[in-house]
Amino acid sequence: MKKRLVVCCDGTWNVPDHIDRGQIRPSNVVHIALATKRTAPDGTPQLVFYDKGVGTDWWDHLSGGAFGVGLSDKVKDAYCCVAEHYEPGDDIFLFGFSRGAYTARSTAGLIRNIGVLKRQNLGRLNEGYDLYRRRDEASDPSEFESQLFRKMYACEDITPITLIGVFDTVGALGIPAGIPWLPVSLVQQINEHWAFHDLRLSRYVKYAYQAVAVDESRAQFPPALWQQQLDRPPAPGVDQVLEQVWFAGVHTNVGGGYVDTGLSAITLFWMKDRAEGAGLALDDHYFESQGLRPNPLGVLRDSRIGFYRLLPPKLRPIGVAPHGNESVSPTVLERQRAKPSYRPRNVLDYEQLQSATKRSPRASN
Repeated sequence: MKKRLVVCCDGTWNVPDHIDRGQIRPSNVVHIALATKRTAPDGTPQLVFYDKGVGTDWWDHLSGGAFGVGLSDKVKDAYCCVAEHYEPGDDIFLFGFSRGAYTARSTAGLIRNIGVLKRQNLGRLNEGYDLYRRRDEASDPSEFESQLFRKMYACEDITPITLIGVFDTVGALGIPAGIPWLPVSLVQQINEHWAFHDLRLSRYVKYAYQAVAVDESRAQFPPALWQQQLDRPPAPGVDQVLEQVWFAGVHTNVGGGYVDTGLSAITLFWMKDRAEGAGLALDDHYFESQGLRPNPLGVLRDSRIGFYRLLPPKLRPIGVAPHGNESVSPTVLERQRAKPSYRPRNVLDYEQLQSATKRSPRASN
């Protein structure tokens, strides 16, 4: 019987009982995991898997949280959640926040590269993972080495992914650049070690949704935006939908985890709407029980605290990713109208870019 496999990968330092200001405040990924019904109204089973964030153990809190150590293990864990239960025809839903979003997207890249291994072949996962991380021409998903690996060990040649829904994917996998007391050569060496993770949007993903934080200014948390591969023909039977929407707030305002949930509830309900549109059955009573109320005027926190105050801020540009299908949420404009002091420079730049595009002769042809 067809089923839905729902894998939820949480963010850096996030666990289900994440504490903010003395209160338990789960991330949006936790809310999605808890709200997913065990059985959909049409009788379809829905299996949920939750993986806590990179950097949640005491040592990982530094090495994983700051430098991305442990990401490969998280990708393999998420992959195994799928492979241990997958049958051809099942729907795969991947959700993530922060580096958990990186994990979800890397898992999709791994699935595209080596397929979903048959359960009796899961012992070859490390072999397949090495193939995936090589990132050379022969190991490209469309080339012979990957094709042969899938043919010998995977359930099928191509496994489509129904939906990837992520909150503010950040690209800070290696050591953050610009730390004055670390040698540049060491920074480059460690960052290159993580460069193999495939974050391109596969043509075999049906729905891809990302909520992005307008007001996050830590240079070490650059957003990792998708780009559609328009240089390749569309995947057979996949009419891909991509939306990357910018919302007011910093990183955790968008991904959830603060006591003040007005802004994070906006992105949560936006993702809920998209996931339900793709077929996932979620429990409305759960959301009601949590007292979540979207509020465009909700508290906007400052993420540049502690260590990050020592480093210069960086504006996140909006609308510059080629074929990224970016837009700004109407709730941002609603906040601007109600709070004259709220005028993010990147939103103003985006509005000017949009106006210039509309006035250009090419846009009118």
